[in-house]
Amino acid sequence: MNIKEKVLLKDYTTFKIGGPADYFVEVNTIEEVQGALAWARDRGKKFLILGGGSNIIISDDGFAGLVIKLNLKKLEFVGEQVIVGPGVMLAYLLNQALSKNLIGLEFAAGIPGTVGGAIRGNAGTYGLSMSDVVTRIKYLDDNYAIQEMDVQRAEFAYRHSIFKTNSWIILQAELTLASGDIAAAKKLVAERLQYRQDTQPNQPSAGCIFKNIRFEDVDVETLRNKHVDVDKFAQHRKIPAGYLIEIMDLKGYSIGDAQISEKHANYIINKGQATAEQVIMLISFIKQQIRDKYGIQLQEEVQIVV
Repeated sequence: MNIKEKVLLKDYTTFKIGGPADYFVEVNTIEEVQGALAWARDRGKKFLILGGGSNIIISDDGFAGLVIKLNLKKLEFVGEQVIVGPGVMLAYLLNQALSKNLIGLEFAAGIPGTVGGAIRGNAGTYGLSMSDVVTRIKYLDDNYAIQEMDVQRAEFAYRHSIFKTNSWIILQAELTLASGDIAAAKKLVAERLQYRQDTQPNQPSAGCIFKNIRFEDVDVETLRNKHVDVDKFAQHRKIPAGYLIEIMDLKGYSIGDAQISEKHANYIINKGQATAEQVIMLISFIKQQIRDKYGIQLQEEVQIVV
């Protein structure tokens, strides 16, 4: 392993924000993952797993420990089953699946990041998510031993999995896709990619900042009385966080170079020299505004590392 010191993490995040890691290593095999964890444990160092660098905000002070960039990129198709490593980019997996005449991952079109991150956060769109295609997961437990679980044990929920509540590390996943109308699937993917291009910013960001709000978590009638058009979101029973931020007229609001995107209100963009501190202040400001107006406590979808 080539363990480096004082590596700037902003170079490894889509937000282009993040100070130096005390130690940094890229791992390409399960054995290297175990070796890196043992190195950190033997020296009493914390560790942070980094995938594609989206969906994360890293402190301007960096990380006082070992950052492990997970590059496990196994990809194998066996009939309708897919064996995939956590370091495979989700976009690449989708394209490869379509090339093998397999459908089921169209919901992932345009979602940034890696398979590992997508499973950890149960990423998805249009009412579908990774929990709909994942069947088994291989992972390292707290003792760095290799274990496996089926999808029922993964505690998948909206933007959540068991991997968000402990330090287990995803090593490999098995997905089950399906044969189907590839022409229709490709058309759908192209339409969704175009929609994302038209509606989402292309400046550096971490992706969507906040989780959308489930109907069952709020008083829908109270929101109606506050002129929130909840009925337009009845199909998926989730109110987009970006919609609430937009109707509060917060698009374009900035703290330093951190700005609420004028294109999509659930994105904070880095206009050039934004710091993690500015982003976190802006997140707090948005939460306070929405809480005061609608009585809703927004929850971050991004991981904040301070």
